[in-house]
Amino acid sequence: MNNEQIKLLTRMKNAIKLGNCDFHDRKDRNIKHDLVDIDIDENDAWKEMSILNANFFVIDYKPIYKQSNDSLTFKKIINGKNVYIKLVLEIDSNGNDFVYCWSFHIDGG
Repeated sequence: MNNEQIKLLTRMKNAIKLGNCDFHDRKDRNIKHDLVDIDIDENDAWKEMSILNANFFVIDYKPIYKQSNDSLTFKKIINGKNVYIKLVLEIDSNGNDFVYCWSFHIDGG
């Protein structure tokens, strides 16, 4: 990770701590099913995301989110499964950092 990505991750983790976070609805994935496959719930998923660091960072090989450079992708072993995590930082209507989790599923690639 470069310095800008580290700063971005720090902002993301602060937003998660404040509860300024949510899962992004996707037509091609069901987050609740994905979390069941990993054997965790939404709270556990956010706890896992709040402790991400540079050791888990990967170059996104399938960039879906093209509107912004404010996305980071990670892979982490959770409950014995290699999990793909994609986070995007946006600014909400009040000017606060807000994190969307676009992906949190067993890695297929």
